[in-house]
Amino acid sequence: MTLAPERDADEDQPAGDEAVATGSSDLGATGEGWRDPVRWALAAMVVGWSVVFITLGTLRQQRFATFSFDLGIYDQAAWLLSRFHDPFMTVRGLEFFGHHVNPILLLFVPFYWLGAGPLFLLSAQVMVQASGAIAVFLLARDRLRDRWLAVALAGVLLLNPTYQWLTWEFFHPDALAIAPLLFAYWAARTERWRWFVVFAVLAVACKEDVALALAVMGVLVAVRGHRKIGLITVAASIAWYTIATRVVIPLSNGIGPFYDSFFGNLGNNPVEVGTHLATHPREAVEMATEHDRVSYYQMMLAPVAFLPLLAIPTLLIAGPMLAVNVFSSFPYTREIRYHYSALVLVGIILATVEAIAWVAVKKPGLVRFLVGLVVATSLAATVAWGPSPISVKYHAGYWPLQTDRQAAKEAAVDLVPDGAPTSALYNFVPHLAHRDEIYDFPVPWRNVNWGVHGEHLADAADVQWIVVDRRSLGPEDVELLDHLVDHQFRVVLDRDDIVVAKRVHRPRGRGAG
Repeated sequence: MTLAPERDADEDQPAGDEAVATGSSDLGATGEGWRDPVRWALAAMVVGWSVVFITLGTLRQQRFATFSFDLGIYDQAAWLLSRFHDPFMTVRGLEFFGHHVNPILLLFVPFYWLGAGPLFLLSAQVMVQASGAIAVFLLARDRLRDRWLAVALAGVLLLNPTYQWLTWEFFHPDALAIAPLLFAYWAARTERWRWFVVFAVLAVACKEDVALALAVMGVLVAVRGHRKIGLITVAASIAWYTIATRVVIPLSNGIGPFYDSFFGNLGNNPVEVGTHLATHPREAVEMATEHDRVSYYQMMLAPVAFLPLLAIPTLLIAGPMLAVNVFSSFPYTREIRYHYSALVLVGIILATVEAIAWVAVKKPGLVRFLVGLVVATSLAATVAWGPSPISVKYHAGYWPLQTDRQAAKEAAVDLVPDGAPTSALYNFVPHLAHRDEIYDFPVPWRNVNWGVHGEHLADAADVQWIVVDRRSLGPEDVELLDHLVDHQFRVVLDRDDIVVAKRVHRPRGRGAG
């Protein structure tokens, strides 16, 4: 496969569907309105995808198969913000802005005034993700000049296994950032600069590291002829990332950007890591070509038939997050099911469209074949690797298609009074997060993913209720539970190994157990 630079195809490639060229509507041709079959096809894809994954997500929440990390974290944060309480997330042991910088969550606060909760977060993420297909359609329509091919490429995004897994992993602001980034790129490509600013701001408001992808996008804007806008984008993105990670997060948590420690011996901050890799190129190459890394590249690129390798400049948008994933000491950053791949996917999808647009200039007869190819490979990948109802993994236990002690779990949650400080097992936390103190058992008796280094662990003596599933506890946690029940708590429900205990004795001394 030959690597080739990208070039604009606006004037050189065949017109394809002539109705697209100068239509007054961004989604369809002039005058077709509601009868436009392209609009109907795109709308059906977006709505159908949303319905499927909102339904599955709702099922997952209702059947106690969602987790404290990260749905419980963000649900508690949004609730605290909506009540004007100190947004200290006891699920995580960090202030809201001491965890990540996610101002986008402030937009959800009014909905929490009206009673929103985890199902709202689940549904909002799915709908925002689904809207990304519209952005891909607009970009592909303008780059390929064929609206039906654009619809097909919009479907490629929705078929992507990683995109679907993001709906399963609920809830992560990284997933919310994908659609705004896709729209921002389209706006830049079509010189809609006001829209570019709107979407760029929405994207970086999702999470601090989105700014790195936007900075690369700014470089592309500058190289493609809009130097001033591009350089402003780069400067603003880097400034925001620096302020968020070096000022806001350290001031909020009193420690620093804790994820700097994800790189093991490579360094303790981006500069140290970059310097180490640059001065030890052999080590960098060896790490980047280890088996799990190569497998990760293959699983990310195979759904789009490796076409992004024909559009390296655009693929570089994925570069910053790809580098983090590759050189991280945590293996789950190289897993297509998790949110660490969200920003990588943005670069891959955009580069897929640009690669086909580049081929359209050189070999216009290949365009339909290539679009058909990526649709076929995306479909094959989603069947083999995805979590959707057409996947071989659909019945593998990722979705709670059958109930498991449902009545006992519902009874357990109903017993806990509103607002009472509670320590609950991870799958109960999203049902109990609307309170000032909700802990991920065995916290606060024992540090598990609390704060940055386990600092300032909450006072366990303040916890009034415990909700756990004995079948999901390890030996150490079972021993702790038995000790607490023997000395401080009374069991008020023990049904099908679902246990609810109420404090009856407060020990002397802070955190006494």
